[in-house]
Amino acid sequence: MRLLCLVLVCFNASFLTAAGGPLNVGSAKQLFLDHRFIESSKGTELVINRPRIPGEKLIVVDSPWETYWIGGYLSVIQEGDRLHMWYEAADREEKRVGLAYAYSSDGGAKWTKPNLGIIDFRGSRNNNLVTRDTAGIHVFRNRPDAPAAEKYCLFVDANKAFVSPDGLHWSPYGKVPFLDHKANEHLGLDSQNVIFWDTSLKKYVAYPRINLPTYGRSFGYAASDTFGDFPKFKIAFKRDAMDPINMDFYTTGAIQYPFAADSYLMFPTAYYHYPEPPVGKFSNDGPIDIQFATSRDGLQWDRSDRRPLISLGLEGSWDCAGLYVGYGMSRQGDELSIYYTALDVTHGAYVATGVLGGTITRAIYRLDGFVSVDAPYGGGEFTTPAMVFSGGHLELNFEGSAGGWARVEILDEQGKPFLHFTEKEADPVTGNSTGKTVKWGGQSDLSSLAGRPIKLRFVMRDAKLYAFQFVSGGSAGK
Repeated sequence: MRLLCLVLVCFNASFLTAAGGPLNVGSAKQLFLDHRFIESSKGTELVINRPRIPGEKLIVVDSPWETYWIGGYLSVIQEGDRLHMWYEAADREEKRVGLAYAYSSDGGAKWTKPNLGIIDFRGSRNNNLVTRDTAGIHVFRNRPDAPAAEKYCLFVDANKAFVSPDGLHWSPYGKVPFLDHKANEHLGLDSQNVIFWDTSLKKYVAYPRINLPTYGRSFGYAASDTFGDFPKFKIAFKRDAMDPINMDFYTTGAIQYPFAADSYLMFPTAYYHYPEPPVGKFSNDGPIDIQFATSRDGLQWDRSDRRPLISLGLEGSWDCAGLYVGYGMSRQGDELSIYYTALDVTHGAYVATGVLGGTITRAIYRLDGFVSVDAPYGGGEFTTPAMVFSGGHLELNFEGSAGGWARVEILDEQGKPFLHFTEKEADPVTGNSTGKTVKWGGQSDLSSLAGRPIKLRFVMRDAKLYAFQFVSGGSAGK
């Protein structure tokens, strides 16, 4: 199955028409991340889906420069059929943290640690290290028109930045400190501080750790025209009244989803601190798992389901105590992988043992499969708000049971069905496909309705709907 490059896809951020007007969806894929596309419903619900956990040990401690820990913070970038991974590695004796590199050519199932010959480790360059003394790492692909020497960017929690032409040889970049502490008094960078080029805003966006009084570890947000010169950070993500008071957040894993419009995802690591005497005090130790949040703009985040997205393993297993999601995502065919580090010790327990360890693994989604509108066995329906589109036919990312189905009716702004596109004339959508073409009486052509305000009414039974797209020809959104 073919692999696609994740760094070249962008969508126009101008999604909404004038206030009160129809939504302009164009021909871009649209996800059901929230209630944007649900004007009314009966019997359906919006569901946060859990990924499949294959339990793979993709990268493990097997080298002298990794004996203290690996992972925790990692970044993955896909370019064609090659996946690049950068991850933290520290040795037990000197406890010097470095940046290590690995790659995969089979979609992420197997990873190679090449001997790069770049960094001296105890008299030998026979290792996969690309830096040393760089903790709290984050790597991302620079904007498309960046100079070749600045193709990749690296930020470390010492508040320094680097650039590289190949992801292996790094040069200092910008001022030191890179982020302004004076303008951000609670800036605390002991984390993976995500920065990336937002293809909709056409700006760099940053999600640094902010240590807020009372709320603890939280995430800020700022956008900048340049890699650097970020203004004062707004608070984008923190514990609130629905969360336990002994919890805060360690890393974001925030990304702009490259395969649909106006879609930002976050995989925040939720840190639950053990209590310690006196009552009301909490230790810097405890278990960590992974939650999920969605956004349409990268700043306002929705946490409609706060249960773990990825749960801890059974007691005594290699993933039983701490899970830290990395940055980035890879795609192979109609499957997506996110990568994370799993630990069998809690946040502070390694201090006593002298070894943190770590195993880098992954979770697997179907394409667009993060959130869905679900209809029960007895059936349900929902109707979208008015929208205008371009394109010739409608495709759905749809999953039905053996007896599951959906029918799509197209309505005008007043809710009256268009002739030839009624529920009665709709062919049932069945099966399980990331790009199912909708038909009415065996015909799929919608060009007569393009540019006109319409609503979609979905009548479903025992099925999940992840995304929809008006496509001009072929399967452009896949």
